[in-house]
Amino acid sequence: MRILVLGAGGIGGYFGARIEAAGGDVTFLVRPGRAAILRENGLQIFSPCGDLHITPKLLTRDELRAPFDAVILSCKAYDLDSAMDDMAPAVGAHTLILPLLNGVAHIDRLTARFGAERVLGGVAQAALLVTPAGQIRHFNTTHRLIVGAHGAMPDRLRDLASLIAASGVDFILSDDIEQAMWNKFVFWAALAGATCTLRANIGIILQTIGGEEFLAGLIGECARIAETEGHGLTVSQLATCRSLLTETGSVLAASMLRDIERGGPTEAEFTIGDLVARARALDINAHCLRLAYSHMQAYEIRRKTP
Repeated sequence: MRILVLGAGGIGGYFGARIEAAGGDVTFLVRPGRAAILRENGLQIFSPCGDLHITPKLLTRDELRAPFDAVILSCKAYDLDSAMDDMAPAVGAHTLILPLLNGVAHIDRLTARFGAERVLGGVAQAALLVTPAGQIRHFNTTHRLIVGAHGAMPDRLRDLASLIAASGVDFILSDDIEQAMWNKFVFWAALAGATCTLRANIGIILQTIGGEEFLAGLIGECARIAETEGHGLTVSQLATCRSLLTETGSVLAASMLRDIERGGPTEAEFTIGDLVARARALDINAHCLRLAYSHMQAYEIRRKTP
């Protein structure tokens, strides 16, 4: 099975390298600048789960010609339209598309472009950072991929699943991938909403006068939206979410906060904004999410103002 990984950033680079090291036929579709770095230094992973240094197969957009058996997509949501254009030559009649983006709105966008029969659901869980030198650093022992089909499971998905399982990551082939995606979305949205609004990690937020109440409000609103959409979290899942987001001294923060701190674009419109729109359509009071989204909109307005 020939696999194209769109990009060699944190998620794509890490999981793509793991699959390649396990014997998978992996090619990375990258921009010319990233290609130059990777050709000179290779793809370097530093991880508590084992370091890797591979010489990756690379293509740039102009070099992509033939279809692949699977495309793993891990771009930011605001880059999805351009990513779909870039990957289009790789999508053939039987190509599987595995998106590993935050939120759930990207599934409809990919389905509209490439067809529901090609688009899988996926959840990636790993704390990763790409250094200025292009290395990928993994900060804990969590490296999990959850993958599933939105309808009947195609036979070729089992081939892809076998390759991912052989890579040594914690892999789950889910028979309810929508629920798995919503489970992560609730946690991630509450984390991003809090840390991006208050510009601090969880440990600092909990030291503020209203931080714990704000976190509780975000979790509750996200959970209500998920439940009303038909993907409610279990009592145990919600307890885990609350525990992780109320841990004293935690340095946990959403990657979107790093985007803000470096003055870059954010995924707010496609994630927090998506939840706000769903809450409005479902007549759910989501004042904490609305506040968080307003903060992120204000940031984007200021960022784009000369």
